[in-house]
Amino acid sequence: MPLATHTRSMLLLVLTMVVWGSTFMVTKELIAVWPPFTVAFVRVIVGTLVLLPFALSRKTPGLRLPWPTIWLMGFIGVALYYLVFNMAMMSVSASQGALVQASIPAMTALVAVLWLRERATALRWLGIAMSVGGVLIVFSGSGSDGGESSLFGSLLMFASVVCWGLYTALAKRAAGFDSLVITVAVTGTGSLLLLPLAGYEVVTANLAGDGLPPLPLIGWVELLYLGGIASGVAYLLYNASLRHLDASEVGVYTNLIPIVGVLTGVVVLGDPLSARAIVGGVVVMFGVWITSRAERPVAVTA
Repeated sequence: MPLATHTRSMLLLVLTMVVWGSTFMVTKELIAVWPPFTVAFVRVIVGTLVLLPFALSRKTPGLRLPWPTIWLMGFIGVALYYLVFNMAMMSVSASQGALVQASIPAMTALVAVLWLRERATALRWLGIAMSVGGVLIVFSGSGSDGGESSLFGSLLMFASVVCWGLYTALAKRAAGFDSLVITVAVTGTGSLLLLPLAGYEVVTANLAGDGLPPLPLIGWVELLYLGGIASGVAYLLYNASLRHLDASEVGVYTNLIPIVGVLTGVVVLGDPLSARAIVGGVVVMFGVWITSRAERPVAVTA
């Protein structure tokens, strides 16, 4: 592979991780104005509409998609994931949420071992155990840093980690199909599942007499950023980088997401970051690194 192509792919991947890492901060700001389910719905539907033309151009006529699996993926990996994620962001800081979500690779490995019956070496178990232990350290600071609501928010954020692990395992059932087509089908079904909850929030706000608070211009920019860029364009950039990089190499870059999440939370929002949270985050990251070292390289699908 030419050096310029490899370098361009790495830069695209870094840009993608920076975008995804910044979503904690952006979501935190949006749900301070709009209710969480409405934010989730708008984010997902905008991302779906951005990716839809690309998916339609790649869909084979007469192709039968695995709709039962797609609906289950849409429920767990889109609707339920964004529900608990956005509700968690109402109670925890952006940086704390990013630290908890750093355990996603280890949780995905745990689901693969327990559900898909993949072989687990002692090193892999060690990495999973360290990541879970790091999350518990982050949890231990929740009560003192932000009260019971912060602990509850951390538990909700960990629930989103579990959702993503289950979603990744379900995605293996659709591995034989075009990943972009499957992603659009999944986000489309997820949008439909989120619509009643978002509608309930809007109706409730209208019955209260005020309706949804008006979003300032920066709020609309952030909403389009979450949907169009983070859930749309970033996926295309991610796929483009995968064409020229090994899956094992890509896995290393995913560790940038919690780092960017913590940095944007601290720098932009002024999030407090306790020593226990830092220690827990480091333990989580080290556990993820051990887990990735113990796994054989596999193709990554979003």
